[in-house]
Parts: sequence; C-alpha cells; structure tokens
Amino acid sequence: MSGLLCLSAALAGAGEARNGLGWYGEPLPQGLEKASKEGEYIWEKDGSVMVYVPAGWFPMGSEDITQNEKPVHDVYLDAYYIDKYEVSWRQWKLSGLPYADYQFARVRYPEAPDWGILDDHPVMSVNWEFARKYVEWAGKRLPSEAEWEKAARGTDGRRFPWGDSEVTFEKALWMDHPMAKAKAAPVDCCREGASPYGALNMAGNVYEWCQDYFSADYYARSPKKNPLNQEPGKYRVLRGGAFVLEKEDLRSALRYRLREKDRAPYIGFRAVVSAPSPGR
Repeated sequence: MSGLLCLSAALAGAGEARNGLGWYGEPLPQGLEKASKEGEYIWEKDGSVMVYVPAGWFPMGSEDITQNEKPVHDVYLDAYYIDKYEVSWRQWKLSGLPYADYQFARVRYPEAPDWGILDDHPVMSVNWEFARKYVEWAGKRLPSEAEWEKAARGTDGRRFPWGDSEVTFEKALWMDHPMAKAKAAPVDCCREGASPYGALNMAGNVYEWCQDYFSADYYARSPKKNPLNQEPGKYRVLRGGAFVLEKEDLRSALRYRLREKDRAPYIGFRAVVSAPSPGR
C-alpha cells in the first residue's frame, strides 16, 4: 500500500480512537489523535503520521569520528512526538506556502527537483526559514538536535536507526542506491531502516533541519536536560544524511550545518510536538 493510501486509512481510523489517551496511556496534546495502526498518531492540521518518543535519558554523540560529535554525554529529554515521515510535497501544498514548480527558480522558495514535484516525495530545497514557517503553520516545531538524535537511534547508542549492522538498499537511500541515481525516494521507503520508535528515513533520502544553532563545542557545555543551542551563530544544524551522499554520512550521530538561507535539492525536514506533562 502506498504512503498516501496508508495515510488515508490512518486518518479514517483516527476518528474512531478519540479517548484523550495515547497508545501508551499518555495524555495527548490537543490536535493529536490515535490512528488506526497501533503506535501511530495523526496530527489533524496537516494529516501527518507521528510516533511517540517517551521521556528519559539517552547517550548523545559519538567517540568514533569527528571532534564535534564528542564527548558522548547523557541527555534527558521530555516526551514528544515526531513525524514518522519527512514532510512531503503533498503536505507543503496543503499549507498554502509558496513553492516554485520548476528547477533553478530565482527565489528562496522550495523548488522542484529535476524529476518534478511528486506528492509522496519529501519537499526539498527548503531553507531553514521556510521549514520554520511550515511548522508554525502546522502548530508544530522543528526538533531540537537532541530530539532528532534520540528519535533516530534510541537509547542504546546504536550507529544507525536500525542498529549497528551494515547499510543496505532496504534500509536507506544513499548515493549507491539504484533509485538514487535518478531521484530521491517516497517518504515511506526503506521500511527496514525504521528507527526504534518507528520513524522512517532518518538515515538518507534528504537532510533534515533542526532548531539548533551549530556549535562544534556545544556537547562539552550543553545542559543535561532538554538541550537546545539558541546561542546565535552562523549555521543551523542538519541531520540524517541524504541520497547524494556516502553511506558513512548516514550515521545517526553525524552533525552537519548550513546557513539559514541555504537550500539544496537534498534538504528537507520533519516536525515534532511536545507531549503534555503527565499531570495535565
């Protein structure tokens, strides 16, 4: 079943599951409903499927590669929901925000890749500011860098969303993938590469914007609870690798950065919603 058909089925089931509590007994934020499939939720504003990331600690960073991923440090995050899929062109059109339907447009809007706009593909060539405009329209927000990493790799320090095993064509889309020779993939591709919480394509397909400003030494001084780097800087953080990159760039701990106004035909995003406090 295609991603759009799955979304339609999930939307149909959402109306049947409105009891104010989520799949794990947690109180739901306003605007979020249980979907028909266990573990999935629907955000009513844009019809996005979301998955739940419970509160708790996880080890953030890596000692293996670049200095800006060090030191590995324990981080506590409050509970939240994150989009299961990257934001699609269908959702972007629903928002009413502008876009250019041809490649190499001389505007800052998201623009069509050279294979054209496909509704079930991730919106791309999105700069940070337009990603922020979308999530504000949807009543959501961009994930913090820490939220993105926990949603991608869980609490066991794994290398990739699926674990430490080798990258395969069934798990991720990167430059050696047969599909990547021509274009990116639908947002529901590569299901064997799902994260511990069920999010797809957190390795490959398109890079994803985060809220944080980028600082190479932030891990050495970041707070232990709900870190978010709001110290103004030159760059914002991106995560997840892309279909034009090597498989080494798919690691969940890898940090990338660009300026807020930068855009490229391999940059997209996904959004998050904070979970209510248990007492609410």
